[in-house]
Amino acid sequence: MITGLLVRGIEAGRVPDFCEVRATKGHWRRLNGVREVAALTARPNASSKPTTEQLAEWARPTERMRDEMELAHTLTWLSLLVTGAENAMFHFRARFGRSLVTRSVLGPMSTERLGYPLSEHDLLVRAARSGRPVLGPPFGPVEDALAMRFANSQGGSGAVAMIPFFIDKELTAMLELSRPGHAFRRSDLQRAEYLVKKTLLQRLG
Repeated sequence: MITGLLVRGIEAGRVPDFCEVRATKGHWRRLNGVREVAALTARPNASSKPTTEQLAEWARPTERMRDEMELAHTLTWLSLLVTGAENAMFHFRARFGRSLVTRSVLGPMSTERLGYPLSEHDLLVRAARSGRPVLGPPFGPVEDALAMRFANSQGGSGAVAMIPFFIDKELTAMLELSRPGHAFRRSDLQRAEYLVKKTLLQRLG
């Protein structure tokens, strides 16, 4: 069973809830018995955020991941759980080149950006390259540009955030988050930043 493909199939509505799955030579389990599926279907909120121990357990498989799409997908849904975001996108530097390519889109929104590079003229890319995270409200031109990324999401974007990630002084990834409710807590964003950066350093550092 390739977990990343399973999760993407669930998001696309191609896997019925009544299905059971199993790893090679493993026992059959209901879908919610797979930790990635359970985390994906959980509705993150202040009362259901995972503990540090749960995060460590869920993040452990990323150490062995070789597929960039699966890695990006896992880091994105972990960030949803940590921050309480409803929508998220993860942009990852192309293997050969400087451009950031959208590798994961999660939440009730269009996936039309998936697989496409971001323009170097993009306001968020410019902010990221200068090492500047973005957090709104309040909203200015850059925060508005980030909110527009999530304009087609269900419920809109009352709060947005972008976190850039550097490896060896090179912009390697961007995490973008939104939700219709109140502003993100900086402590939650810092947890997501730590989790993603630690994993990227293990893979690329």
